Amino acid sequence: MRKLLVTCLIALLALAASAQTNPRSNAQPAGSTRTSLSPSTTQPRGGDSPSQTDGRSPQTLDNKATKSRLDANPAGATQPTSPRSTTARPSEANSNSNTTTTTRGIGSTIAKNAPEVAAVNPVRVKWMSLEDALEKSKTDKRKIFVDVYTDWCGWCKRMDSTTFMNPAVVQYLNDNYYPVKFNAEQQKEILYKDKTYQFKKNGASGHHELAAEWLNNRLTYPTVVFLDENQGVIQPLPGFQDAAKMEAVLNYFGTDSHKKTPWESYLKNYKQEKD
Repeated sequence: MRKLLVTCLIALLALAASAQTNPRSNAQPAGSTRTSLSPSTTQPRGGDSPSQTDGRSPQTLDNKATKSRLDANPAGATQPTSPRSTTARPSEANSNSNTTTTTRGIGSTIAKNAPEVAAVNPVRVKWMSLEDALEKSKTDKRKIFVDVYTDWCGWCKRMDSTTFMNPAVVQYLNDNYYPVKFNAEQQKEILYKDKTYQFKKNGASGHHELAAEWLNNRLTYPTVVFLDENQGVIQPLPGFQDAAKMEAVLNYFGTDSHKKTPWESYLKNYKQEKD
């Protein structure tokens, strides 16, 4: 009888041990899932090409006879005018690789072909300071063409080595405009239309107040600005412009066609005449 009791006791102890629950540390709440977190990554802001205007609608500009709108144009085709507009302005050039706000550190690689272009066309744009252009305008009225750039702007350098080396562009600029190079980060005071403009520091860098006014506070480079014979802004045109587009735009404003002819119509006729 004693042996039977001992056997039953051992059996009960074995059953109790097998029924013991697992530690709570291994349990997972019902309905939860485990996820593996990978390191976050950020995409570069344009690499070797400037970033475009982010879809922002450019400001409507006043003209003597019309109001016109400059629209971004990813495919290079012209945009229809606003219902309130009677003429259209040239749209900014914009391709997969050529856009507006420029990243630093790419100028040396972009300007490699400058010597080859220079050898083909020894004539240069007669760049001058804004002060010289304003002084010349007192006796010989002309429109002023302003190339707004920075020292670190790669696409600005590319325009220098390609667009501004094109013989037709060079000739038209020299004959019909006062061409001005304007560093948007220069620090000297400038008197323009009875107002003094200064360099405005912003962190480690900054910009010139006159560049911000011409560009409607959209500090993208390169941007070319067209001023009329009285130094009023006709239109800023942001983005890299190739020689063909630049030649057409120079003629458009240079002949005052912007006052009476929509850009689309002018460009179509201009291409037909060139062909």
